[in-house]
Amino acid sequence: MPLLWVTDTYCELNTKELKADFITAIRDIYPNRDIEITVRETADETDYLLQSPANRERLLNVIDNIERGQNLVSFENLESAIKCAQE
Repeated sequence: MPLLWVTDTYCELNTKELKADFITAIRDIYPNRDIEITVRETADETDYLLQSPANRERLLNVIDNIERGQNLVSFENLESAIKCAQE
């Protein structure tokens, strides 16, 4: 019995970025193969997070802080940010 290799390729893009060369690329990646293409609209993460009253309040407060330049935190480098997040 031959082994079957199943690969999944995920691509997220805006329809204005969809060009004919996308189909050409798919043909090049999967020559002479049966494939399945699923198209669905992606959810807006911000809308999703705003559904919860607690998340909504927190996010709106953070946006307000950013707009006012208050309660901001900065780091010298990525390692400092990671260390702070772990504390």
